[in-house]
Amino acid sequence: MKKKNHIQPSIEEAKQRIDLYNKLNNAMRDLSHDEKLQVLMLMTVYMDLQECNQLWEKRISLVYAQCATLVFNYLYRAGQLKTDKVGFDPEIRKHIEDVIITLATD
Repeated sequence: MKKKNHIQPSIEEAKQRIDLYNKLNNAMRDLSHDEKLQVLMLMTVYMDLQECNQLWEKRISLVYAQCATLVFNYLYRAGQLKTDKVGFDPEIRKHIEDVIITLATD
């Protein structure tokens, strides 16, 4: 009997892959080709981080993702996600760190 080298995805897996493709494509619809490539390269870095997160308890991983999104949104609203410099305004960074410290000591 010959061993299969390529296993076909289930219909559900194929649907999920198509759904991901459509959502990512839609999210990047206004980007140039070069900008899309930059986002996709950064997504591979994100996937590397998520592979490390697999060692975490599932609940911790999900809450971490939610908290990271909340901090991202805060930084975005505070005008800190700029392309002309690296780093955040020290005052904004202090605000976030103060919140983290306060939550840690509650």
